[in-house]
Amino acid sequence: MAELALARQLRRSDLARGGVSLWIRSGRPYLYLAPFIIVLGAFTFWPLLQTLLLSFQAWNLNPDVPSRFVGFDNYRGVVSSSLFGAALANTALYLLAAIPLKVILPIPVAIFIWSLGQRGEAYRVIVFLPTLISFVAASVAWVWLLSPLGGYLALWLETFGIRMAGLLTNADTALWTILGIATWKGFGFNVLLYLAGLTRIDRSLIEAMRIDGATDARIVRDLIVPMLGPSIVLVLITTVIFTMQQVFTPIDVLTKGGPANSTTNLFYMTYQYTFVGFNVGFGAAATVILCALVFLVAFVKFRIADRLVHYTD
Repeated sequence: MAELALARQLRRSDLARGGVSLWIRSGRPYLYLAPFIIVLGAFTFWPLLQTLLLSFQAWNLNPDVPSRFVGFDNYRGVVSSSLFGAALANTALYLLAAIPLKVILPIPVAIFIWSLGQRGEAYRVIVFLPTLISFVAASVAWVWLLSPLGGYLALWLETFGIRMAGLLTNADTALWTILGIATWKGFGFNVLLYLAGLTRIDRSLIEAMRIDGATDARIVRDLIVPMLGPSIVLVLITTVIFTMQQVFTPIDVLTKGGPANSTTNLFYMTYQYTFVGFNVGFGAAATVILCALVFLVAFVKFRIADRLVHYTD
């Protein structure tokens, strides 16, 4: 009996050690991911949760004045404000105009540079250079160029007897000027992404299509563009998501959202509410609305991409 009890005890001990060993092996991947999860939670998810909580409170950034719960009043106040209407409309214009300028236009430029082979290296550098410039420095340089009072472009036009209009002070032209500057700044990066996608295309396929009598337009339409499908989707998604953030700096440096809210967008609106008007509740509510819209647009884009784009090895 004693020997049987000892055998059972040893068996339980072996099973316990085996269970601990199995638990350690199954939990090892999460142990490796722990630093990333901790950093992501501390700097991404916790601030998002804090923003969500602040969106239901009224506070003016004064540490001596406690916040108070106001429910959905902040959301109602943001949505019903004239600033939100202007920011939403301008955001839609920024996004719609960015698609042909930042997604479609870089495609022929990338194809042209790629077709040059080694001779296109200089063009790659020229196109990509604006991306390396600080956006603040670039925006200040554009102020010097576009100012109708002593700006470099105004002085140059005066030599031809032409008086330059205030592009940044006119509500009809300010938004398109901001969009043009943002396009100039990020154009080269999208071209570089397309050039990376073009490296997947075997040039022998192009030669085979030429032997069959295919024109350049047909080669681009039937071979190059379909092969660029994954790159186009990547550029489209990043452009849609980051366009609002990319125009923040030129808006802040060049127009401050004016004139008459003609250049502000949802991203800059949250800054105006929080750090200009010191209305943290409105700013947090605007941030939550902005995040919801970005996630919705990204979800729709991914669904469309899954149906229209085929990925190949």
